[in-house]
Formats: sequence, C-alpha cells, structure tokens
Amino acid sequence: MVNVDNLRRQPRIATIMAFAMSHVHRRDVLRAALVSLTRFVIGGPLTPEVQAESRRGIFDAHLHIPSDNGENFQWNLVTRNMTEFVAYLDKCGVRRGVISSSWSNKAQTPEDYRNGNNEVAKYVEKYKGRFRGSCVITPFRIDEALREIERCHKELGHVWLGEFCNYMTGYSYRTPEWSQVMKLATDLNLVVQIHTNVAEMQYLAETFPETTIVFPHLGSSRDDIFTRIGIVAKHKNTHIELSGSGHERVGIIEKAVREIGADRVLYGSDFTINEPAGVIARVKNAFLTEQDRAKILYGNVERLLAKAGSRRG
Repeated sequence: MVNVDNLRRQPRIATIMAFAMSHVHRRDVLRAALVSLTRFVIGGPLTPEVQAESRRGIFDAHLHIPSDNGENFQWNLVTRNMTEFVAYLDKCGVRRGVISSSWSNKAQTPEDYRNGNNEVAKYVEKYKGRFRGSCVITPFRIDEALREIERCHKELGHVWLGEFCNYMTGYSYRTPEWSQVMKLATDLNLVVQIHTNVAEMQYLAETFPETTIVFPHLGSSRDDIFTRIGIVAKHKNTHIELSGSGHERVGIIEKAVREIGADRVLYGSDFTINEPAGVIARVKNAFLTEQDRAKILYGNVERLLAKAGSRRG
C-alpha cells in the first residue's frame, strides 16, 4: 500500500535537495569569481594555459614600469607599483608587452641604468610569459654603455633597446657616441625604439639603414603626422608605433597602414603615461581588414622579437 505521507514528503525533499545543490553551485561560482577578481586586482604571472590563450592577445610594444626607486612618469600617481601596473593592463585587455624602466630613462650614471635594467629582468622573470625586457642606457660614458647593452643581451636575454628619450637627460643622436650605440645594435640585430622629433627621425632613418628602428608616436599636428608617416614609408628598416598623439584622429591609422603597410605599424600605449585602451579602441574601430588589425595589435611585435637577437655576420 502506498504511504501517502511519503508521497507528500517527496516534493519537499526534492526541493530541499535542489536548494542545497543550488547553494553549492552558487558557492563554487562565487569562490571562482573571487579568485578571478583577486588575480585581476593584484596582477600576476600568466599560467601556461593562459599563456597559450594569450598568444593571440594584445601585445603592447611600449610600456614604462613604475620603478622600485620611486620613478614613475604619471603626473598624478594612480598605479604606484608593479602589481597595480599589471592589474591596469588586465583591465585594458593588454596581455603582453615590452617593458623598460623609468629608472633607466632618467639615469644620470651607469649604475642608474644598470639598476633599471636589472629591475626589468626581475619583473620579466616574476611575470613569466607576460613581458619581454628592454635595455635602456645613456651614452655619456660610452664604453660602459656599450658593455651594458652587451650584458643585457647576453645575460638578461633582451633583444629590444629603448625607448630612448634623449630630451630626458640631454644627449644628442648626432654624435660619434650614439653612432656606436646604433652600430652595436645593428651588429647584435637588436630592435631600437627611439623617441624623436621629425628632424631626428629623418636623420636616424637615413643614417642607419641597416638598423631595425621603431619610432614611437604618430605626431601632434597634421604636418608632423604626415611627415613622420612619409619617413617610415620610405625607409623599410623603420616602423611606426601608435602611442602618444595622432592615433585619435580618425583616418590617420588607416593612412599609416595604406602608405607604410600594415607590417610596419605597431600597437603601443606608452603606459604608465598614456591610456592603453584608447589606442586599442581606435585600432579596433579603424577601417582595416581583420588581418591588418591582428598584425598591428600583436603580430608585428611578435615577428620583430622573434627575428631579433642573432648577431649579424
């Protein structure tokens, strides 16, 4: 005989079990969300799985890390350390990048830029799979500067130099000392990223045709932008990188791709100074093919890094 009380209890039991399972599911989901949020907030190295997923992720060719000595290029400090730096890149969707040290950019002595370059190597190792290191020197004591480039390449594995910013410490690109820097970079097959005005850009492109050069920034005025695009278009060893000003002008990225070719246009942000997501939005919204967009956002910098570093004959 059927027990009516048991039948009455079964729906209640099913409801309780469903509630319990739902509670467990919600708890697991909440725990996973908290773990993900924690990783996002504090930043961290990429796991092998995420590294694999990130191989087609955005690759920023121009990042200045906040230095352990307090150097940071932000006028109003909001990303105060490397943890906050990485978390902000996560927020913007930047998974990889080439990093240099603010300490090295403002170096007054060889010890300063050595400390900055060592700092870069430390964070390349800490955030394994996420960053590639860049070596920065100043050419005042040229023998020590050249030794440092050799050390960064041989011991630290750097194949990228710069961003060099001569205005920060007051040196010129039109000196015998700077020619030695460019010659060594050429011999070692390193990428050289150099901040310039138009005249300096023209001089470097013409004087060092065998050196792989990346020029950051499209420019600030119409004439400046058009001239800089024209210089890169003419010199096949050079590349333009989109950080700073110019990219926000609708149609300018399209012009750069049309005249230079998508293979020599790189995404870069100049973070911590400038906003990474602004450049990304302009590239994503530009009137480009998906193939060209992929080259700009990650493919071209990957290719430059893969080809760099083997000493020329």
